[in-house]
Amino acid sequence: MSETYVELGGITPTGTMWGGLRYYDRENYIWTTDYFYTDYSGTGVGFKNVEMADGKWDFAYINSNDTDHSDRPDGSAATMHTLHSSALYGAWDFEVALKQMPNNEFTGDSKQYATKGMEGTAIYSREDFFFMPGGFSKFIAQAGRGLGSGDLLGANLTNTSMYRKGSLYQKTLQDKADGYKPYQSKVMDGDQSYRMFAWGGWYGASLHVLPTLSYQYNDYELGGHDSWYAASLRPVFPVNEFFSVQTEVGYVKNNLVVAGVDQGSHSSKLSVVPTFTVNTGVGPSPEIRLLATYVDRNYEAAWQDSREDFLVGLQADMWW
Repeated sequence: MSETYVELGGITPTGTMWGGLRYYDRENYIWTTDYFYTDYSGTGVGFKNVEMADGKWDFAYINSNDTDHSDRPDGSAATMHTLHSSALYGAWDFEVALKQMPNNEFTGDSKQYATKGMEGTAIYSREDFFFMPGGFSKFIAQAGRGLGSGDLLGANLTNTSMYRKGSLYQKTLQDKADGYKPYQSKVMDGDQSYRMFAWGGWYGASLHVLPTLSYQYNDYELGGHDSWYAASLRPVFPVNEFFSVQTEVGYVKNNLVVAGVDQGSHSSKLSVVPTFTVNTGVGPSPEIRLLATYVDRNYEAAWQDSREDFLVGLQADMWW
């Protein structure tokens, strides 16, 4: 089960107390790119929506682990301890997380990986479309060090954070020889990462527009740095209450130089997705989507194979 927790009211004058296994701070989510820019899910205890100093505050201790980190000297899973706090003041949300991960070691790897880290997130939300009438928009800035850098910026050890693509340089240097494994805790105490997003949506009667801009920069203790930026635009054309045609165009550029060799890449995609929906009136609606997508990836280094492909498929999206 992904969530098994108890929530109690009345323990504190305002807000609630909770304890158990739960999704935590996953509401900071860009659904067009399926990216949780904060995700501190795990087992823990905390308080939510406590009214204090004219704002609403959350406090939590969370223990997270991931059995896919099982190649440890003692055969155990990785465990991360996270202290998290957030404060909501009107349109502004400020978050801070402190992390500790004892024995961040891997079999056959003598590197001294980070055992602690910290990070911060600032979110500015607007009830308009980038200062124009209608829709919504959000601006996000994040920074972290040690266990708050790379793929772990804004996250602890969850299945979601494991497959982020936040750190390019470490993947190339440390994992290329034996194939990349997404061990997001392979960061150094001095590694630093910075990330920014701008995204939103505008909804008209015959057109919906959802743009997203993303950027991340990583600076490494062992030397070197890398960065990536991405842009996507999703125009949606509603036909009636049951059918719409979703389209999307996207581009991403990875800037990476290793030992003086440019190993960067850039990719683009174009999708057309006829979508069938029945509004249940309760939560997200189930959908059946037909898709056609063209993807193109090009590497700067001649020895890396660039490729393109055309994909067709079917998606069933359901919630319960």
